[in-house]
Amino acid sequence: TPQHVGVDREPPSSIRHYNHEGYEKCLGGKTVVFVGDSRVRYQFMHLASFLVSKRFMRCQDFHSLKGKSGLLPDPECYLIDHKHHKQMSTESWNSWYKESTAMLESSGENSTKQQDSLCDCYRPQPFKPSQTYENRFIKRSTPHGEVNLIYLQNFENIIKMNSEYPPFLSYFPTSSSSKRCDAGECGQGNRTNAFEGNLNATLENILPLLNATHAFVNLGWDHLYNLKAHSEFSCVISEFVQNHPGIEVNLISHISSNFGRVKRKTPPNGFAKALKCASDGVIDRNGIANNVPTNWYWDNQHVLSIINKEFNHQLIETICPLEN
Repeated sequence: TPQHVGVDREPPSSIRHYNHEGYEKCLGGKTVVFVGDSRVRYQFMHLASFLVSKRFMRCQDFHSLKGKSGLLPDPECYLIDHKHHKQMSTESWNSWYKESTAMLESSGENSTKQQDSLCDCYRPQPFKPSQTYENRFIKRSTPHGEVNLIYLQNFENIIKMNSEYPPFLSYFPTSSSSKRCDAGECGQGNRTNAFEGNLNATLENILPLLNATHAFVNLGWDHLYNLKAHSEFSCVISEFVQNHPGIEVNLISHISSNFGRVKRKTPPNGFAKALKCASDGVIDRNGIANNVPTNWYWDNQHVLSIINKEFNHQLIETICPLEN
């Protein structure tokens, strides 16, 4: 994993992780919900991309590690680093919603969809968090059962869900009266919110409706919800899991905005140790992202392909621990 890489070496080949078939076998029959900010979104996008493309994307971080900085990033890198790919301005966010939704779909035999993608998405110009929506739904058919991946945007501990999208309307609505908006067009005036609530309310009211089996959540932007806030919220999760034994909920850490070889505010494993209510349900991403090269990030907060790959190995192995 990256914390063992150093500056110029790849991870040792002896480190064992699931391959694509292992991911599908692990996720088959499960509904995994991500709730969080853009750093959680891009981990979700990376995972959904791996399922549909059956390969881990290789972006500029991977090529620099190989000493091949002149190589172009894989097309899938647009899903996690769209600003650099098209010098994206705020106006083109809605185009990205449309294009990324289409990229996460694939066809199987007899032209049937093997992976479907929905996006209840819209971002205004200028950007206003209260009027920005991004809720994504991935449905994938596998030999091991159906995989459902869901991302719910959470910037300021408020989640808003559209009445024309799951769980309030079927993934494939049969009624011709459905007024479901297309990706990038789901702004105010073109949507009716059937739910609006904080993360606590989302756990209680939305996860059961989504038939969630696993959830990976945080409260939102770290400048608003720091380690202390997440420490307190760990007790909410602990109580929820006790009352809903069929749903595993994991608190997922932020990634420090001090990137590269800069000492981090939260040391590796410090997130889990700082929680008020100790729980096995913790994804501490700081340990993986600790002291990696600066070019493994595409800005001061968002990581590229190598780290997102390790994040998702960690997540999958939380759901389905590797046997010794």
